[in-house]
Amino acid sequence: MIVPDINMLIYAHKPDAPEHDVAQRWWQDLIHGTESVGIPWAVATGFVRVISIPGVLSPPVSPANAADPVADWFRHDHITPINPGDGHMRIFQENLAVTGSGTKLVTDAHDAELHTNDSDFARFPGLRWLNPLA
Repeated sequence: MIVPDINMLIYAHKPDAPEHDVAQRWWQDLIHGTESVGIPWAVATGFVRVISIPGVLSPPVSPANAADPVADWFRHDHITPINPGDGHMRIFQENLAVTGSGTKLVTDAHDAELHTNDSDFARFPGLRWLNPLA
């Protein structure tokens, strides 16, 4: 299963992002492909939060419409929301201990995504991740 991080989804939807073309192509290939894609609720809601911030996208997305892309993704049979599993809290705590940081890495430690261009994920032992922009 491919699990995107929020940055990859933002890049795919933000035309002025330097990573946009590659990220959009990556995301469209996943949407129209057959490989299983799981989107953690923290990523889905974070995406909605970010794209509804004035100035992030042009034209801006209204809060009322910000969840529309997420709803569209989940209409595909191979794209599903994912929830933390039984060992989630233990893994989350282990990842926090490894980072030695309580700042922006908290969300990374929680999500532990597989497809990201954020090299901070290299700090989490046992996590297999791929940078689709590389």
